[in-house]
Amino acid sequence: MVANPAEEIAKLRQEIAHHNHLYYDLDEPVLSDTQYDELYKKLQALEAQYPQFITPDSPTQRVGGTASATFAPVVHAVPMMSLDNSYDALDVRAWHDRCRKALGVPTFDMVLEAKIDGVSCSLTYTDGILTTAASRGDGKTGEDITANVMTIRGIPHRLENAPAGTLEIRGEIYLDKKDLALLNQRQAERNQSVFANTRNAAAGSLRQKDPQITAQRPLQFFAHSFGTGDIGADRFSAFIDDCKKWGFAVSPVRLQTDDINEIIRFYENFDKKRNDLPFDADGLVIKVNSFALQRQLGATAKSPRWAIAFKYPAQQATTTLNQVIFSVGRSGIITPVAQVEPVSCAGVIISNATLHNFDEIKRLGVRVGDKIIIERAGEVIPKIIKVAEHVGQEELRPPTVCPCCGRPVYKADDEVGYYCINPACPAQIKGRILHFASRGAMDIEGMGDVVVEDLVDLKFVTNFSDLYALSFFHLLSLKHFQERKSQKILDSLEESKKRPLSRLLFALGIAFVGAKNSEVLADHFHTLDNLAQASLEELKAIKDIGDVVSQSVYDFFHDPEVLHQIELLRAAGLNFTQPQKQISSHVLEGMTVVFTGEMQGMTRTQAEKLAQAHGAKTGSTVSVKTSLVVAAKAAGLKLKKAQELGIKVITPEEFLALIGQ
Repeated sequence: MVANPAEEIAKLRQEIAHHNHLYYDLDEPVLSDTQYDELYKKLQALEAQYPQFITPDSPTQRVGGTASATFAPVVHAVPMMSLDNSYDALDVRAWHDRCRKALGVPTFDMVLEAKIDGVSCSLTYTDGILTTAASRGDGKTGEDITANVMTIRGIPHRLENAPAGTLEIRGEIYLDKKDLALLNQRQAERNQSVFANTRNAAAGSLRQKDPQITAQRPLQFFAHSFGTGDIGADRFSAFIDDCKKWGFAVSPVRLQTDDINEIIRFYENFDKKRNDLPFDADGLVIKVNSFALQRQLGATAKSPRWAIAFKYPAQQATTTLNQVIFSVGRSGIITPVAQVEPVSCAGVIISNATLHNFDEIKRLGVRVGDKIIIERAGEVIPKIIKVAEHVGQEELRPPTVCPCCGRPVYKADDEVGYYCINPACPAQIKGRILHFASRGAMDIEGMGDVVVEDLVDLKFVTNFSDLYALSFFHLLSLKHFQERKSQKILDSLEESKKRPLSRLLFALGIAFVGAKNSEVLADHFHTLDNLAQASLEELKAIKDIGDVVSQSVYDFFHDPEVLHQIELLRAAGLNFTQPQKQISSHVLEGMTVVFTGEMQGMTRTQAEKLAQAHGAKTGSTVSVKTSLVVAAKAAGLKLKKAQELGIKVITPEEFLALIGQ
C-alpha cells in the first residue's frame, strides 16, 4: 500500500521524463535499459492500482490508442510552407542581397541549422499539454497522427513553463542511421520490406494504422519552428533556446552570424563532416533571426522570403541503360522514361530515370546499353546527366504511334513534345481520372492507380461522370473487391459531390490552372455557370490570373465536349458553387490593410483574418493602393513608407476598436 499514490505517481513521471530528456535530447543516459524499464513498470503498476490518477500526458499513455482505419484531416491554422532551395553560393548571396534591399539595411542577423532529412510534423499544445499532432500534408491540410506521435519518447507530452493558451511547435521526425540499420535487420528477419533511407522509414512508421507498431520504431524529433501561439521570444535563436527548456531536442548544428561569407565557409566545411552525423542531413537552412524582420519580408505563395535551404549537390551514380519506354500523360504528351540497372543513389534504389524529351535524348547521344551517370536531388525524379561510356549501337527514335492506343502521334513544328491526340486513349483517361480523384481535387478515397486502371480497362469509366454511375456490380467485378471495400468507394464518391467549386475546377485538369488559381476563380465567380459564361476580357481583369491562364480557361469552357461533360456532372449532383467567405461586418469594405510590427496577443495571420472577416483585403507591402496601415510595436520600413505616402496609420488597439472588438 502506497501512503500517497498521487505524489508517488507524479514523482515517477517526472523521473521518467528526466531520463527521456537525458537519453533523447542530450545523448547522456545514466540508466541502463533494464533500469529504465523497471521505473516504467513501477509507474504502470501504480496507475493500474489507482486509475483515477491517470492523465493524458503520462508516459504510460504513449501507446493507448486502438488501431485506426483512417487519419482524420487537420487544417493548419498557419500553412506549413516549403523552403526555396539553393545549391550554390551565388544563389545564397542573391537571396541575402534581396533580403537586404527589402529591409533597407546593410546586414542582418541570421541563424544557420542542419537540414534534417525527416518528415515534417506539427505539435499543438494547449496550456502546455500535447493535444494534436499533424503531418504537413499539402501545407494547408495534414493528417491527424496524434496516436502515433504519442509513442515517440523524445516528444514531451507536457511542457514545463510553456506559454498559456495554444502553442504549435513544428519540426522533423526522423531516425538515426544506426537505428535504421537495426530496424532493417529486424524487418529482414521477419521477411518484411526494408526501408531505403531514414526518411522513408520515418514516414512509413508514422503512417501505421496501429500505434503499437509505431511505438516499436525508434523515432526521434527535432524542433525547428512554430505555427501559432504567443511564444514570448522576438528572435528565432531565443525561441530555439526556449524549445530546449521545454524539453525538445533541436539541431546540434547551429551558427549565428550577420556575415554571409561565414555562412558560405561553414557550408563548405560542413560538407566534409555531415556524413559523420548520427542522422541524415542534406544541407543547411538559413533563417533571418528577428521575427519582426521575418514578418517584414513576408512570403510568396509557397515559401517564406526570410529563409532558404542551402543544399548540397545531388548525389550521382553510374549504371546501365537497359531500355527506354514511352509513357503517355493525361494531357497526351509522350515522355521517354529510362529503365536502368537498379543502383543506389542518394539513399534510394533507382530503377527508372527521366529523359525529359526526345531533344534531350539527341543532346545526350544516349543509346540502349550505354553506361550512364544519373543524378538525384532530394525528392526530384532521377535524371540522366551524361553518357559515361558508349556501348549501345541502336539510335533511339521517337515513336510514330501512341504506345497505348496505337494511333499516330502529333508534333507541332514549334514544340519539342510528341502527343497522342486521341481523346479516347486509355492512358490519358486513366491519368485524368486519377487526377480528378486525387486528394487535392475531389478526394475520392480508394480510387488509386490499380482501381482506376481496372475500371478504364473494363470500360466501366471513360470520363469523370462515369465515376458517379458506378455501382456494386461494377466494383465487385474488380480484383480483390468485396462489399465493404466497394461501399467505402461508393460512400466517398457520394461525399465528393459536396466539394466546393474550387476543388472541382482543379479536378477538371484545365491547363495551367492549379489549386491556387482554381480558388481565385471560384471565389471570383462563385458558380461554375458564371465562370463558363465569362468573356476573355473578364478573365484577364482578375488579379493573379494572367493572360495564359485566362486564354486556357476561356478555351476550355468553349469546347463542346467539355460543356457536355459538365452537364453530365450536373446531372450526377455535383456541387457547382463556392461558399461565400464569412464576413462579420463591412466596416473595412473596399480597403487594403497592411499590418506591421509585433502584434501583441495575436499573430500576423490572425490579425489579417480579422481584417478579412470585416471586408478588407490584406497586403504584405505598402503602396499607393494601401488604404490603412496597422502599426504595432517595433514597426519599421512599412510604417516609414506609409508616412511618406500619407497613408492613414493606426495602432492595433485602434484597429480592434474599429472592428468592434
